[in-house]
Amino acid sequence: MKSRLIQNSKNFFFVLLAAVVFLTGVNSFAQVNHLKDFTQHKYAYENLAGAIKSSNDGVREDAIYLVGKYRLIDFENDLLKQLDSENNSNIKVLIGLALYRMESEKGMQKMLELSAKDSNERVRRMSLAIYNEFFAGNSKRTVAR
Repeated sequence: MKSRLIQNSKNFFFVLLAAVVFLTGVNSFAQVNHLKDFTQHKYAYENLAGAIKSSNDGVREDAIYLVGKYRLIDFENDLLKQLDSENNSNIKVLIGLALYRMESEKGMQKMLELSAKDSNERVRRMSLAIYNEFFAGNSKRTVAR
């Protein structure tokens, strides 16, 4: 009786462990989202787009981080425009990472251009690393050089 109870509890533990592993794995296959998936607020896009263009570095960083974290593809063009006018090297890299998380091929083309033309050595190095990482996992993806 006692051994049967122990065996049942072991089985329950392994089933529970398998369920946790499965549910965490499902979350890793996140896909690109749209802002309307999160909110129906009529000024949400304008507020976040304005934050991406803000003169305050902290506000800009936070907005870009949120766009990348939630993979909001609606802001792809806003990020590409900001990348052209951005002076802060850390924010340029952050924009590259956000575009990477959004799986933006236009963004990866921009990263390739930055890796060759940017004046900051760190931005060039990180841009090339982001570009290479984007295509390393999937050999079917290509961007015209």
